[in-house]
Amino acid sequence: MTAKGVILFTAMVGALLLCSCAKNEDTSSLTESQQEQSDFPRCIVGEWKCRETPLDNSELYSGYLSLIIRSDGNYLMYDAEAGNPCLKGTIEMDDDDLDLIFVDDSGVDFAPPAGWENMSKRQEIGYFADSYTLKLTYTDNDNSVTLVFDAVNAPNEVKT
Repeated sequence: MTAKGVILFTAMVGALLLCSCAKNEDTSSLTESQQEQSDFPRCIVGEWKCRETPLDNSELYSGYLSLIIRSDGNYLMYDAEAGNPCLKGTIEMDDDDLDLIFVDDSGVDFAPPAGWENMSKRQEIGYFADSYTLKLTYTDNDNSVTLVFDAVNAPNEVKT
């Protein structure tokens, strides 16, 4: 394959990956609630298993975490080893669609994961996602901790 062919192929694959996380653009006939749901990034929906250590702190252990995100924005982050919920609630998009806002509205014990201890019940979280990987970054002052999750099933979709 020539250099032009490799570049063209790489550009096409990249465009397809971006499209898999794209939002619906024609929302004029939807209600406000439906429009909010259409803004939700589909590529984060699914079942996720956290890697053993956060991306930026190998001294913390996070391999016990699992995360379920439904297409309606409801989520559950839980300790898969003990079965206890850590965080439970809804996920919203921030105003510029660059971050997620995790809202813990469950009324159960609020137990953020290691490195996220100072997290509030309504917290802006940076994210990166594709069909196989989800990176969630909590920032507290100048420190950040990124949990890296791998898709349990790909393409990533939760069956209800």
